[in-house]
Amino acid sequence: VVQAKNGLEALNKIKTGYLPDLILLDVMMPKMTGYEFCQKIRLRYSVNELPILMLTAKNQVSDIVMGLEVGANDFLTKPVFKEELLARIKTHLELSKINIAYSYFVPHQFLQILNKKSIIELQLGEQVQREMTILFSDIRGFTSLSEKMTPQDNFDFINSYLSQMEPVIRQHHGFIDKYIGDGIMALFPNGANDAVRSAIAMLEKLVEYNQGRQRAGYRPISIGIGLNTGELMLGTVGGKNRMDGTVISDAVNVASRIEGLTKIYGGALLITEYTYAKLSDPSQHHIRVIDTVKVKGKSEKITVYEVFDMDQPKSIVLKNKTQSDFKKGFMLFHDEQFNEARTFFENVLQVNPNDKAALLYLEHCLKILSMTIPEKPEILIVDDMPFNLKLLSDVLISNNYKVVVARDGKTALKMANLKRPHLILLDVIMPGMDGFEICQQLKANPKTQDIP
Repeated sequence: VVQAKNGLEALNKIKTGYLPDLILLDVMMPKMTGYEFCQKIRLRYSVNELPILMLTAKNQVSDIVMGLEVGANDFLTKPVFKEELLARIKTHLELSKINIAYSYFVPHQFLQILNKKSIIELQLGEQVQREMTILFSDIRGFTSLSEKMTPQDNFDFINSYLSQMEPVIRQHHGFIDKYIGDGIMALFPNGANDAVRSAIAMLEKLVEYNQGRQRAGYRPISIGIGLNTGELMLGTVGGKNRMDGTVISDAVNVASRIEGLTKIYGGALLITEYTYAKLSDPSQHHIRVIDTVKVKGKSEKITVYEVFDMDQPKSIVLKNKTQSDFKKGFMLFHDEQFNEARTFFENVLQVNPNDKAALLYLEHCLKILSMTIPEKPEILIVDDMPFNLKLLSDVLISNNYKVVVARDGKTALKMANLKRPHLILLDVIMPGMDGFEICQQLKANPKTQDIP
């Protein structure tokens, strides 16, 4: 038992973090009446979360009605029998436990959005349309990880991980719609800012969680998170004897697809243009454009951004430093100007060799260019004899080829790596490095191995 002499004192106790299982509340008190106290408490906690029993000398019907209207669960008039008081306390504590247990399966936010006070008010087919931000997250390489564990170990691992992430989502005003194995689908009714902050906080929590795993002798894990914002239908589906709360929307499918892209680009957090547009101040985060994708079932393309606030400090600096070149390369690539785009992605990789997205774009550019013959294909001539170089150059240039030359093997390898010509004419007998050795090195290099 914890006591308070008036409503104001009781309210201050709760504001500082104290939360009882049940409140016995008098009505007539100085500073704040029981009615006023009850109204204020109900702004924080519903009748299902925190039961309040009014225990007062006020015994008129109007007093009882007033108490129930402001949010009391029950109303007892003094004098009261001890047995009755204890019986009602036990009943309301039991009901509270049941309601809390239901909330594990049907979140309070779900009921609030449907404008329901209790799960017993839910009916099949009820639904509401709202704009929300959807979060999908997934553990990378979970299948290979789970294959090495027993079923019990799998459950222990998943629950230890999810128990770290669920409070983070709740702290940022989101709620979990469903768990999908090791994955999480969460909804943020208040919009994109909450969702992005929550995703960053999840990645921060993951760092802490991985430190614990390493201390216990387990290898760290990584996750990918995708966010999308849009209109969705939230409601109940099912049949007479079994129904479930769910969300139906293209926006959900898009969020799931965006989460999948984190595996390709190596970023931990990706958001769509719709989420980006809803951020109150994008400059508060480290963000760069990363892709334009067409989602299955939709005709228009969607621009995707990477939020890299949780990268290592050095990586953040390098990505910010190369952001201009990356964006230019991105725009040229999607305008199908692959040769020009290649140059910008090469510039990015010279500054930040570990930029997986830039490397992926460069590889796409090279693959496309290797299958595309321009109006003036470029040929690299490697020969140490000036006469041969001039003769071959004159013949090729007159036949609408672009020509570059190298007089030795070292120069040839460097030019092939940078220029990536469409074809190489290679002499064999040369000083320093002969044509056979040059050819071997060209074919051993992934960047030049496909050049004929």
